[in-house]
Amino acid sequence: MCIWSIRIKLMKKKIVCINRAKYKNFKKKKAVPELEKKIPFSVTDFRNAIKIKIIKKTKDDLIFNVEGLDLSFLNGIRRSLLSEITTVCIDRVFFYHNSSILNDEVLSHRLGLIPLLVTSELLDYFFNVTDDFNKKIIFELDIEHSVNKLKKVSVYSKFLKLKLYGIHFSWLKNFRIQPVFKDILIAKLNPGQKIKCECHCKIGKGETHAKFSPVGTAFYRIFPRIKLVDEIFNECASNFVKKCPVNVFEIEENYIGWYRRLFVSNPEYCTLCRECMRIENGEKKNIRLGRIREKTTFIIESTGVSSPENLFHRAICLLTGKCNKSMSILLKNFGNTQ
Repeated sequence: MCIWSIRIKLMKKKIVCINRAKYKNFKKKKAVPELEKKIPFSVTDFRNAIKIKIIKKTKDDLIFNVEGLDLSFLNGIRRSLLSEITTVCIDRVFFYHNSSILNDEVLSHRLGLIPLLVTSELLDYFFNVTDDFNKKIIFELDIEHSVNKLKKVSVYSKFLKLKLYGIHFSWLKNFRIQPVFKDILIAKLNPGQKIKCECHCKIGKGETHAKFSPVGTAFYRIFPRIKLVDEIFNECASNFVKKCPVNVFEIEENYIGWYRRLFVSNPEYCTLCRECMRIENGEKKNIRLGRIREKTTFIIESTGVSSPENLFHRAICLLTGKCNKSMSILLKNFGNTQ
């Protein structure tokens, strides 16, 4: 038997012995005493621990930092934003004439992805009305390119006109119903081509189709932790600044005499690319990277159907309603058992 085979057998025995010891120690531990040591949950402490700081707020974007909130709650809010808020979008398209280069299926798909601006009062009315006929919002698209012109013409979303019909003629005039952006390109027409169609809208949620989602994206990012183990000076500090692609580090001039010291200026910009970990000062690495799970950055990008702060409030209300419903079901079943 060769020496390497003997070493491998000894290594396997050691690994097995270590794993068995860990397994025995793990079996001896009890989960109940550890749970008893935890502090009981308090709603007041939970509310007071949450801190929200708005970093950027525009018409369609909202970025804020959240502290003291577990990731499960943030994930629930994110899922509610993406798939559970009701909006109105074009669902069915009836073509009377289409001589453009795009076929009916592609054109109807492009029309369905146009975000529509509908007031919250009209959404509440649609949600309460059971008759499908009274829920209809119809847009018309009727455009024809003259044969005498040589250039192509672009068809934008601003050419969609609201159709006022029947008993809703005077009622729909009081509501602002239109595409959010007027410069969304639908198609291009050559001379002599024509598009005429009717677009019927429907209320829906993002879980049925992505076109009903009121946000372009909604996500959270765990705040990074950057720790300098030792002080970094002069040439090595400039190497860290050059190596970082997102400008997390800066140099403090004249720290002690002519020394130039490295410090972390923008930790929120860090993407954990680990480029700084590849620089070594001597034989040991002077930097440690990690995450602060208690602090997160939440980003909401609205499609324009509603303001991002309103969408965030609606997502929280939906999550609260789910919790209340679950509690009522639990209490009802608990009462029936007794």
